[in-house]
Amino acid sequence: MINGEPTLSKLEDYNGKESKEKRMTIWLVILSGLLLGATYGAISVNSTVTDSLIEKNQTGIMKY
Repeated sequence: MINGEPTLSKLEDYNGKESKEKRMTIWLVILSGLLLGATYGAISVNSTVTDSLIEKNQTGIMKY
């Protein structure tokens, strides 16, 4: 049986042998994801949403 899958030692990116361009791309993706997450978190913390579904005077029943 022929094993067609490469071993880890045959991969070009294994054991710290990746190119600087690939390394910078990975860091760019990670940092942009963190930046987007922080932006979304800041917006969601500072925005207000009302939790009431109906108006208080709509039914005419007063609750004490």
